[in-house]
Amino acid sequence: MASNSHQDPQECEMTRNQRGLVETCFEEGQYESGIAVLEQLRSKNFKPPVSLVRQLFYIALYPPPPSLDHVEERDLNPASPSKGSPTKTKHQAPKMTFAPSVNASEAAQRLLLSFVRTNTPTSLFQALPQPGKSDELPFEGDDHDSVVAKESLCIKDAKHCWAILKEGFVPRIKISQPSLLAGKKKRGKLIANTEEYVEEKYSNSVLALVAEHAWLVLQWLVELFQRDESLASGDGSVKHSPLLLLQIPSPRSGTGLRWEADAPLDIVFYCISQGQPQRRQLGLELMALLVGICLTAEFDFNMFLEQVTSRLYSASPEIVQTFMSGFHLSRSAQLFKLALCRKFLSDESGGRNPPSRRPKPQARAVRAARGTAAAREQNLSSTSANDSSASFSASKISMPPSGDIVHLLTGPNGRTSPAIITVKKELLISYAYLQQIAEQRDVEWQQLATDGRLEDQVNSVFGGESYAQQDRDALISLVRVWAMN
Repeated sequence: MASNSHQDPQECEMTRNQRGLVETCFEEGQYESGIAVLEQLRSKNFKPPVSLVRQLFYIALYPPPPSLDHVEERDLNPASPSKGSPTKTKHQAPKMTFAPSVNASEAAQRLLLSFVRTNTPTSLFQALPQPGKSDELPFEGDDHDSVVAKESLCIKDAKHCWAILKEGFVPRIKISQPSLLAGKKKRGKLIANTEEYVEEKYSNSVLALVAEHAWLVLQWLVELFQRDESLASGDGSVKHSPLLLLQIPSPRSGTGLRWEADAPLDIVFYCISQGQPQRRQLGLELMALLVGICLTAEFDFNMFLEQVTSRLYSASPEIVQTFMSGFHLSRSAQLFKLALCRKFLSDESGGRNPPSRRPKPQARAVRAARGTAAAREQNLSSTSANDSSASFSASKISMPPSGDIVHLLTGPNGRTSPAIITVKKELLISYAYLQQIAEQRDVEWQQLATDGRLEDQVNSVFGGESYAQQDRDALISLVRVWAMN
């Protein structure tokens, strides 16, 4: 059986001395220096320790000060001169918070992006929350010498990797004056009492799914799963990221298919709702990754289609337009979009209202898929190109006859709206693309395009509303091109 390895055999653990250089800096609150050392040690031959990557996440996600002047917390409470004896003054430790600075957070974000381009996705993935896994080895005792090592445990305990992006997940901390443990001859351990700052802006507003300072961390996640997808895909398999699939929890019953994709889908639609093109593109790239895993045998495709459709029903016309036009020109992406358009228009034409609650999944025993999932969770370092979980299931998405497309295009009740017009336009575009790349084309579709009937239907559907005029003109031009091919 052919195997495609995720783990580079030359990627070894960092030595204790290498790790100690970084840990010493972090223990002393010298985060920028520690990050600079870790950057110097970065190599495709050495994977960074899980605990240090997790601490990088914490520093990268640490929120900036609420004020605009970015005053570092370590300078806010200088030790006041003591009126006591010189000996007391000599042994008095300076009052410092050991909170990461804005510069340290930015340096951590840059280093994380560098690591994802240097080291294997599997080695970096270990630092992320692992849904359904509680058998991780505890930290070594020395790790707790560092404030960020202790505080970064919240990342390990998060429900999934999307939770760490949320505004307020990493709170600003206030750490009391450090003291030395009695009887320690070497460097003293820091005793810290943490206290969350409750920002006023959090109390009167809904917390953002992606904090303003967490967008580069989301970019890191997308790049990690994209690289994993490129390494894992082989002949005869769906192009997908096995590591992203592991971020979708297994059913609570222990049987059936994975389906709980609400968290990443919420991120997708939050990104698309942003004004910045880069953020919208990030959401579309994440959606492309989700399409890949929804086509595997381990994932409940129909449930995923339901989750996406329900979000489109409640979205604005602008978001529907951005979302529907953002799919890649690939067979799998366009097949998914075609299925999505058909479901959207079928539900709408049937007078169905979008579901107000998430539908309850039907548990189905899929022995082979469960076995594959368990094997992956036990050994992330290798996947099989011939694995049943990676094989494309033609039964999930099939090409409908052209008559079905025409029926959805014309619609039985004549209702229309900007969102419906957008979906009908994308339905035609996807179907035409799939017909062009098909080994055996639908003869009826070709006749519709060549004898003028399809152009007449486009005029009828898109010619009645002023907001659809531009779409009508573009589609008529495309129909004439399709007629010649």
